[in-house]
Amino acid sequence: MSDFSDLLSKYIQEKNIQVASMVKYCGIDRSAMYKIIKGKHHPPTVQIRDKMARFMHLTPEENRLFNRAYEISQIGKDTYFRRKEAEKFILNFPSALKVPVSANTFSTGSAPEKPISLPDSPCISFSRHELFHYYVQNILEAEMQTENGKIGLLLQPDCEFLFSYLTNLNFFSSGLSIEHILCMDYTEKTDTYCNIRNLSAILPLFMNGINYQVSFFYNDVHSHYRSLNVFPSMILTSKYAITCTSDYKNGILYQDPAAVSMLWELFSSYKEKCRPLFQIPHSIEEEGNMVTATTLSNSRLYYMEPEPCLIPFLEKDWMAHFVPEGFPGRDNIIAYMQAYVKNAGQVIRKSEFHFYFCRDELDKFAETGILAELPQELSHTCTLPVEERITVLENLLKQKSRAHYRFLKLPFEQIAKRLHLCAGENNMYLMFFDIMSHRSYLWIQEAEIIHTLYDYLGSLDSETLYSEEETLEYFRRTIEHLKQSIKEASHCD
Repeated sequence: MSDFSDLLSKYIQEKNIQVASMVKYCGIDRSAMYKIIKGKHHPPTVQIRDKMARFMHLTPEENRLFNRAYEISQIGKDTYFRRKEAEKFILNFPSALKVPVSANTFSTGSAPEKPISLPDSPCISFSRHELFHYYVQNILEAEMQTENGKIGLLLQPDCEFLFSYLTNLNFFSSGLSIEHILCMDYTEKTDTYCNIRNLSAILPLFMNGINYQVSFFYNDVHSHYRSLNVFPSMILTSKYAITCTSDYKNGILYQDPAAVSMLWELFSSYKEKCRPLFQIPHSIEEEGNMVTATTLSNSRLYYMEPEPCLIPFLEKDWMAHFVPEGFPGRDNIIAYMQAYVKNAGQVIRKSEFHFYFCRDELDKFAETGILAELPQELSHTCTLPVEERITVLENLLKQKSRAHYRFLKLPFEQIAKRLHLCAGENNMYLMFFDIMSHRSYLWIQEAEIIHTLYDYLGSLDSETLYSEEETLEYFRRTIEHLKQSIKEASHCD
């Protein structure tokens, strides 16, 4: 028996369903229906599943459970729950904060209204969440006043108080740096996909412009943090250290310089054994190299982003238009862009690309000629004339056998306006804009996260995407609209 057949049998019994009548209504063979009920066969189509649901008069909640059981029967529990976590990651993709949040926002009701001096003791024990919050706030506020302040974290990003606080540190201390070591799970038990959850939890720190570095190691997270380990979590500053339980309730605050120094040495030795979770490019050339490396190392790629990918369909001799006279390193950038466009065109003819994007961003390109994919310092320096916009779109249509373009449906269309995601089998990157509107790239190095998002993007269907033919037809209509605008302009002249 499967979860689906169990649930189907339960509804048949509870609702006194006549199987013979349901067989007739669904239009399938009687023996096939009984095999489905006994868990020997799965429903052949979604349409048959929906007919069963209608015949049994399922409530909305019953129908939700019925559909979930059907999906699980088709793809397995592991895949189902992994894709749900990926979906949650995308639907909850954060936005950069626009209004500074006061540190007092995160004060606890048990702490005094004004920070007070910590007790004069080399170590202070605590056994309440309120005291953990209070000590964390005090030592972080002290570190924010320290020139070239630093914070070390050895813990999972599951402490809501701490990460809410850290997300806003940029507003108080621009010179502060954070080094974080976290554990990535290598077991990934069903319904416990913590690696993608870790990524969701730490992204706000990047989006709010904090100098934040993340390293990771593999272990069984549950065993490492939830079993009989005394103080697996640690928070370090220049003058203080906190070691505590994984629930952040019991721990010790250290103020002794020798103890703090020893814990920093231990932290550094751990970091040497870890790998960086991201590579972060720091120039236009490095961004281009990262994108190129991603495209070259994968035979199939999935993109979810606001605008359609149009750069591969530019003409090589247009590059000088995008780099204004007097721009630093202009000749080198033009040469680099020419090589990049040439390479992108070659790659897209050899590999399979799937682009999921927003329809209104195509409309913006058609209207303005601005290529939003380019770095900001270049994208608004030049707009493509209408004739060149037509050429780009026509070049795209010629490559439709390898480059597959599909419009996103809501709510994904709205989410994609703040997210650029490219995922292949071997690597992936995220691109977003931080609170200062700076473009930020994260080239992700962790295999389970890559696999989770790659698999999810490859599974998207008509509930999330318009068909490829619907999308390409819109491209054709856009081209005709642009050609018509040229005719109308010539008549006016």
